[in-house]
This record gives sequence, C-alpha cells and structure tokens, in this order.
Amino acid sequence: MIRALRIAWALVRVPNLTCQLFLLPIVLSLIVVIGQLVTTGIFLEAASRSAPLIGAEKVEAREKEADRSPIRYLLYGSGERRPELRVCRWGPNPDNPDQEVPPNAECKLDGLDVAIRVTNPEEFVADDYVSVFQGQIDRLHICKRCTPEAVISISDKGEKLTYSYSMWGVAVLSLAFLPSPDLRSEHRESVREKRGLIGNISLFLSETKRLVNLSISNPAVPFTINVVPLIIIALWLAIRAHGKVLDYFSQNNVLLPLVAATGKRAFYSALWMLTSARVGCFLAASIPLVYLGLENMSEDGLVPVILERWQILSAWFFAVVPAVGLSTVISSIADLKHRHSAVSFMYRYIPLILALAGGIAWSATFIFPYDWAGHIRTFITAIPVIGLAPLFIAPVTEPLILALLVHGALSLGTLLVLVRLNMRWFAAHLEEV
Repeated sequence: MIRALRIAWALVRVPNLTCQLFLLPIVLSLIVVIGQLVTTGIFLEAASRSAPLIGAEKVEAREKEADRSPIRYLLYGSGERRPELRVCRWGPNPDNPDQEVPPNAECKLDGLDVAIRVTNPEEFVADDYVSVFQGQIDRLHICKRCTPEAVISISDKGEKLTYSYSMWGVAVLSLAFLPSPDLRSEHRESVREKRGLIGNISLFLSETKRLVNLSISNPAVPFTINVVPLIIIALWLAIRAHGKVLDYFSQNNVLLPLVAATGKRAFYSALWMLTSARVGCFLAASIPLVYLGLENMSEDGLVPVILERWQILSAWFFAVVPAVGLSTVISSIADLKHRHSAVSFMYRYIPLILALAGGIAWSATFIFPYDWAGHIRTFITAIPVIGLAPLFIAPVTEPLILALLVHGALSLGTLLVLVRLNMRWFAAHLEEV
C-alpha cells in the first residue's frame, strides 16, 4: 500500500498528466453542475407559478387541445371528450349498514373513475370537482370508503390527500389539469387553483405500504435531480481516469518499463488511487455547490430534509457507492481488454442492456396495482446492475431499506471479486494493454 501511494504521488507530480487527469475535466464537470443547478431552479420556479393568462387569440388553440387528449386516448381508446359526467353519491347498504353501495347500476365502480372520500357524502358539495372533471372522466364517486384507482380524500377540516394505486390513476388525476369545457372563462383560472382542489398527487406503493409524493413540492425530487447527475459525472470521471493514465504512458512507450520498475500490483493499485483522487477532487468541489443550491431550493432547508430521511438516505448511500464502483470496474475491464473484441463488447454493452432492461421492467410494474408488482420492484432493486435505475431514484420512491442493503452488499462483493480478477489479468497481460 505504501509503495502504491508513493507511485501515485509521483504520477500526480507529472504536470502534463495532472492537467489531463484533474484540471480540465473537473473544470468542465463543475460547469455542468452549475448549469444543472440553474436549470433545476428555473424549472421549479416556473412549475410553482400559476398558468399565464390566455388571451382571446389563444382560445381557439385551447379548444382544439380540449377536444382531443392523448391521455384520454391512452385511457379510453379515444381522445374525444367524455360524455356528461355522472356524479354517484354512495349510501349505506340496506341489508348491512356498515357497507357502502352505489346508488344504481350505472354507478358501478370502475378503475378509471375518481372517488372523493368524505365523512358525509350526502351533504358534500362537489360542484367545483364536477367542473374540473367534466368531459375528462365518466363517473365521480362521492363516498366514505370506495376505492377506484384515483382517490381524493378530504377531511372534516378541509385537508386533502390525493393518491392513486397505479399509474393509471395518476393519469386519470392528471386529466383535471386539462382545459375544461368553458374555455372562455377558464383562461382566468390558474393551475394553482386547480392544484388547490386536487392537492399533491401521490402514488401508493404496495411493497412499502406508503404514499410517494410525485409533485415538485417533495424535497426529495430536487435532491435526486441534482445528486444523481453528480454520481453519473463522478462515474464518467472515474472511467476516463482509469484509461487516461494507461493511454498516456502507452503512447509514450514507457508503460512496460515503468511497470517493470515499480511492480505490476503496486502500479495497478496506484492507478486506482489516481482514479479515486480524481473523483474525490470533483466531489470536494461540487458537493458544496450542490448543497448551497439545494438549500436555496428547499423551503425548510436541506438539513431538516436529510434528518427526516436519514434512514433511507443512509441505506441509499451504502448501496450507491459500491454500485457506482462496480460500474467503474466493469467499464475499466472493457477498456483493458479492448484487443479482445468479444470480451470487451460483453463488458461494455451487456451491463448497459441489463440496466436498461431492469429500469424498463421496474417502470412497467407500476401499471399493475397488485402486491406481486411491488415484490417484483423490490427484487429488481436488490440486484446489482439490473437495479441501477430504481437505485438512483430511491430517495424519491423510498423502497424497502432491506432491498438497498442487499444491493449494496452484493455490489460490494462482486466489486471485490472483479478487482482481484482484473488485477491478476493486468499482471499477466500487460503487453496487451
């Protein structure tokens, strides 16, 4: 270890190598981080404002938008506006007062309906919700306990909790923000007013039995938007650093003499030390920038948000560090074995394909509002490489902590095995590098 540290320090003192390895890439990466923070801030500010007023010249365009909707086409097979909205007020079952029943057969519950849960369905005034959902859905249920895919729960104090059991329900609720039939008066209604009726839309996850806030008011959203690209940039710097040193000395025809003089194992260890140093310099410069940016974006500050979610964030950090390290080692193996086209292709593209397939499969499970879909999401999250996509957004979705811990442990074990095997290959095939 001491010998490897001395070799790494000696390599750092090579001016040209240091400039290529540290200075220019880190400066460019920091520019990307700053641009990302500015873009996120502008997006959040724009999303939190009301919709702009619509002048008379834009009413015709909004009418066309109101008549056809791709969301309605996805849900109902037709983008046309729906028939007259049917309001269904549920009441007690005459045979069993503890149960609720719809008023008639036309009010039979459907997954694409919306339910407004209140304590007194008979007395609740639903005129505002009828105006919002008119032409968007078929039935609006007012009940105490009915459960379609989309539910708006209103307490006696007027507090709203809007959630869905699947992405279909989220799509149904999003219809509320489409233009209403009365476009001539709707141009003075803002998105904020509609949001006041609907509230923040959340998604119920069966595996954790909790609601995930999908709105921008969730502080985990800007945190993930900014931290995940930071991780990806660090991964890119690590991958490039590993090959940069080898290319630098190979092009100058000094790699073999240098390794012969210092020792293969010590040189390979020094190579990874330089890679870690490059990533460390970038993180040391970028983390304060990201922290200050997120501190300004959060209403309550970043520290309370972190303390509130310290358990999931700790498990996420435990999982994401070895997962990124594993991805770096796999990419480095592809670079080292570039002369073995089949092996290089396997290490370079198969992990990307697996990660993409895992992300698609994980996303597809949200279509199904069943417990088995949650079990599949947990299983995918726990698998290294395949579960990278759900791992990256774990601060928002907050999966089972056990799944994150398993992902981290498996990634760490695979990482150690690959590093040891890669070191042996490097020592035996130095002339092929």
